[in-house]
Amino acid sequence: MKKFCSIFIICFGIHIAGNACDDHAKPLKVNYLKVKAKSGQGALALLREYQVLEFSCVLDEFYKLNKLKKNVDLKVGQEYLLPIKTLAFDGKSIRSTLDINDYELAKSIEKFNQTATAKKLRKHDFKKSKLLWVPPYDITCNDVAESNPIKSENKESKNTSTTSEKETKVIVADKKLLSPNDEIVHADNTKLVSETPELKRVSNKKVTFSLFGKKYEEVSIVSNKLNGQAFYLVPGHGGPDPGAVAKNIHGNFDACEDEYAYDVSLRLAKNLIENGAEVFVIVQDKNDGIRDEMYLDCDTDEVCMGDHEIPINQKKRLRQGMKKVNSLYHKNKGNKIKNHWMISIHVDSRPSEDRQDVFFYYQSDSPESKSKTIDIQNVFTQKYETFQNREYKGSASARPLYVIRASRPEPIFIELGNILNAKDRERILRPTNRQLLADWITEAFLK
Repeated sequence: MKKFCSIFIICFGIHIAGNACDDHAKPLKVNYLKVKAKSGQGALALLREYQVLEFSCVLDEFYKLNKLKKNVDLKVGQEYLLPIKTLAFDGKSIRSTLDINDYELAKSIEKFNQTATAKKLRKHDFKKSKLLWVPPYDITCNDVAESNPIKSENKESKNTSTTSEKETKVIVADKKLLSPNDEIVHADNTKLVSETPELKRVSNKKVTFSLFGKKYEEVSIVSNKLNGQAFYLVPGHGGPDPGAVAKNIHGNFDACEDEYAYDVSLRLAKNLIENGAEVFVIVQDKNDGIRDEMYLDCDTDEVCMGDHEIPINQKKRLRQGMKKVNSLYHKNKGNKIKNHWMISIHVDSRPSEDRQDVFFYYQSDSPESKSKTIDIQNVFTQKYETFQNREYKGSASARPLYVIRASRPEPIFIELGNILNAKDRERILRPTNRQLLADWITEAFLK
């Protein structure tokens, strides 16, 4: 790994003080990590390999850094700048290097560097090489993305207030984003927004939910343990973006992240409804339903709730989902809903030899988000002791991904495993395993 020697300058005018080279060093421009594109690797695959694809606006930032047109093909062997900043580690701590006080943020950056070393993306860890990689926590999206509705419907209002100057100067943006990401709507106190076309109440003890498919659409309410709680489920990716893909498994089958994340999300939604919760599925596929097959066909017909076409642009896609979540949250506030949760389910992509257990991220600003995430982790720990006969090694930590920072409901981000690892794939390929994943997540909310 080539060493960079510079003083790192944080955007918005805040800089890190220190002697990167010598006592008379002057501030230099920001250094970014430079890597070579591999065969068959586009911008999305390259960013995903280096663990930054889920950060807000990162794809646009990649094109901007490299002065590329959007969606251009990358050239094999050519070097490209990634939105990962590099700076000299001071040998003491990440907090002193970055001049920050937030312990959770420092741990997130440390984990980012450790994972990069474990994945052999870098030869030596930051302590040995004295070079710290800083992921793009400080990239923010300032423009509001709009989606094109497939069906005609009323335009939704949006709040145009901006973040304060103080907020924009946070060195690493782990704080919740402010109102530009919300859609402020006055609550209708006469009914809940959950009366959507896909959900119909047959009686006090039974509903139908068409998204579950014919086999599972009738749902019996078996308890009221989750009365007064609303869940906004955001399956990862969808539409033009399949997410991580494992190609040619078990012959010639491709496994797409969005299909398996969606199936687990639907199973979780059904469990929650059975226990009295109000549930909103943000990414929807009207013809899939809950599927009991191992091999789920990859398609691109998913839409955002309300029949909005999902944009291919990452920034617009992320904003679209959170705009819908926050709109529903504001409508439901005051409608006898005491707890609001946003759960985003994904499948990770790492080197094929890297086996990992289910792991979780929470919002460091939110005690509720952290506490419930750890509750879910504890359930998985107990289940592994019972059923797996091995130690559970999944983690729960703070990571300022865009969907976590932008969500008004308390956010929980779940990675189900490494889709490129054969053992991990069994966790999501088998429908019984997908049901267990949903059951264990549900159990944490029933306690």
